[in-house]
Amino acid sequence: MNRRHTFTALLTLLFFAAVPTLMWPAAPGQAQGLGLGAKGSKPIEVYADQGIEWNQKDRRYVARGNAKAIQGETTVFADTLTAHYVETKGKGSEITRIDAVGNVKIVSPEQTVYGDRGVYDARKGMLVLTGSKLRLETKEDIVTARDSLEYYEKKALAVARGNAVLRQRNPPKGGGRTVRADVLTTQSAPKGQGPASRAGKKQGPRRMDAYGNVIITRPGEIALGQRGVYRPDQETAELWGKVRITRGKNQMNGERAIVNFKTGISRLVAGDSGKGQPPVRVLIVPNQ
Repeated sequence: MNRRHTFTALLTLLFFAAVPTLMWPAAPGQAQGLGLGAKGSKPIEVYADQGIEWNQKDRRYVARGNAKAIQGETTVFADTLTAHYVETKGKGSEITRIDAVGNVKIVSPEQTVYGDRGVYDARKGMLVLTGSKLRLETKEDIVTARDSLEYYEKKALAVARGNAVLRQRNPPKGGGRTVRADVLTTQSAPKGQGPASRAGKKQGPRRMDAYGNVIITRPGEIALGQRGVYRPDQETAELWGKVRITRGKNQMNGERAIVNFKTGISRLVAGDSGKGQPPVRVLIVPNQ
């Protein structure tokens, strides 16, 4: 039988109070948030099958056994949730780190994130999720990564590392678009800024940057490069560095490409011939 625990005033004020709002790629006009409300004032309910321990010597709180922490519309699940704190003279207690271990899942109305382990450094404002099946799901997209999913609160910067992939959750008939790279990052406008926010709408990501072995696919076309930028509001992507676009057996090579998902037009741009970069080269195979 589950034991329901409402933390003491100290824990209610501090436990998870600093967890950030996690931003990732979304469809235009959509913003996303994960974490138990940064600077939120709503009370937190914590559930744990095996109970909750307060270790004053080690300065930590531990919730064990199907642990679940709820604040507002956000819920964090894990086998074990641990909050580490320090005593500051004249200022009371301060949470320094929060660990979520085993079957970690963070759920909000906008998205769900999965991992084996999550660590939040409250002082640095940094959240790192690791595990064998890292995944972030929204209504529009799915992001996966091999090494880590990270969020840097002060910069509003999210990072997916290691064979990072962004794909459409429900692609149209015939296939959707996919962005793949060694590292994918996305940075969102600070809350309350940007044209969408001023118009009373949710603020989505301004751009997604791709680094290393970048591959952008859409039905009938594959584009490769060393560096890329994807702009969801414009539905365009740019690629740099030994760019190659393949359609069937036809191939285009250059130093820069602009891909427009809305119009279906891809444009290849030549490099600087003065610096020894090759011109645009196109291979056209008959009947292709």
